[in-house]
Amino acid sequence: MEEKNLTQSESLQLIEKMITRAREDEKDSGSGWIIWGWLLFLASILHYLMILIDIRKSQLVWVIFGVISLLLVAFSIFRKWKNGGRSKVRTYTGELVNKIGLAFFVSLLCLVVGNFTTGVNKTGENFGYLLVLYGFWMYIHAAAFRFQLLKYGAFINWAGALVIFIWHEELGKNILLVHAACVALGYLIPGHVAQRNYLHQNKQ
Repeated sequence: MEEKNLTQSESLQLIEKMITRAREDEKDSGSGWIIWGWLLFLASILHYLMILIDIRKSQLVWVIFGVISLLLVAFSIFRKWKNGGRSKVRTYTGELVNKIGLAFFVSLLCLVVGNFTTGVNKTGENFGYLLVLYGFWMYIHAAAFRFQLLKYGAFINWAGALVIFIWHEELGKNILLVHAACVALGYLIPGHVAQRNYLHQNKQ
């Protein structure tokens, strides 16, 4: 195949496109935080309300949440596979965050299985362990994308975890409200702010 010799102008345009794509790859649209945040928040509140009105097997809310989560992950994998043929500039930050994200979901799956098999979920302490993992992911993401609001979200989730570990017996079902509050402050608020900034930057 013959190589095409690019002019100086075409070379500059190509470099500019590559830089633009790289910058876009390192922007957080906030959609992931919003989707997972609302799912976790609604599941926590719904579980709490079901306990209040004494509905049996209220914990099935989390089974439904798990099924929806698996479907979303499967859809995300399928979409990436479908778009795999398209050329895209990959950055070190993007690659690193994707790999850490995979490790996060594997760790989350192991934690959920462990909570059920050991019976920790019956005491409510399992939500503390989940908040620890949420905080870790938020802090890594905040450092990678220089998003200070997510760093605050990480500290809030870690603080919520300590509250649950120390006062889980006194809190009882109110642990679900602590979990919901941490998710709202750590996932939803930063997610909506990131989405607003992303849309505003793309309009420029």
